[in-house]
Amino acid sequence: MEIIGIGLSNIDLMAHVDDAFLARHKVPKGSVRKCDTLSFARLRADLSTFDAIPGGCAANTICGMAAHGVSTRFFGKIGNDSFESLYRASFHEYGVAYDVKAGTQETSQCAVLVTPDGERSFAYIHGASWDLEDTDLDLEVLAQARLIYAEIYLFEFGRESRAAKAVFDSVLKHKTPLVMKVLDSDFGKKCAQKLKALSDAGVLTLLVGNHFNLPCLTGTNDIPNTIKSLSTWNCNVLLTANTHGAYFLSKGDVFYAPATPIPNPKNTAGAGDQFLAGFLMGQLDNKPIHECMEFAASCAKSILMHDTTRPPLVNRHSIRF
Repeated sequence: MEIIGIGLSNIDLMAHVDDAFLARHKVPKGSVRKCDTLSFARLRADLSTFDAIPGGCAANTICGMAAHGVSTRFFGKIGNDSFESLYRASFHEYGVAYDVKAGTQETSQCAVLVTPDGERSFAYIHGASWDLEDTDLDLEVLAQARLIYAEIYLFEFGRESRAAKAVFDSVLKHKTPLVMKVLDSDFGKKCAQKLKALSDAGVLTLLVGNHFNLPCLTGTNDIPNTIKSLSTWNCNVLLTANTHGAYFLSKGDVFYAPATPIPNPKNTAGAGDQFLAGFLMGQLDNKPIHECMEFAASCAKSILMHDTTRPPLVNRHSIRF
């Protein structure tokens, strides 16, 4: 049985910038901006140098789990362009099963902008990722999965959201644990009612996000009130808050794990993805929550001194521009 990841098949453009760059391109620090074609082209042209690295939150987490020997598979649409071989080679190196056919659009891209304080901010543009259809999914594989982890963007993949329906139908039929991650506030607001409905129906097992984007689901603006509101949901919740630690909510109980600051991190991009990889591996091994949190933190720390969003071996599969 495999762990399945479903999400954006991004090429991450990893770049070090200053706060003025973020302001110039209207990228909120520590958060996400969706760009149109022209604004993204201007942002990319303004980068003095960057590394093109296979990324995407779900893909990063799946690779992190695979690096620890977990059997994994990923469903996401890559473009039929110069980035395709780079993307497939990275999955092959980690041992992640990936056989989705390339789409006709350009590969989806996400600028991962790291400021001198190590904070990361994101600007992305739609691409082939959003064309993932139900026909790209192997329903037999979904039926046998031990766990399915999907980004919130699944709600709008493909025409008429058929990919999402196929996943949710499979989860409901086979009682497969479903993890979903909120990645930006705007999309979170848009899909808040859908997530709540999945939680109420018992389809959603674990909701994941951070202190920037989870409050958008509840209309709150701080961690205590967000926790209070999400504690009433029918699913478990994992809320990460960078240096302020992490919270796990389950059936009204709240477990808090403080963070141990890392002096002068090279960047924090991908730390949340690897934190989730460690947490899920702990959950799959039925470890107590405090052990899941400890292992999650160790996985996150392992990449803080690297310019990667996945365990360091991905350096073999990047292109410097």
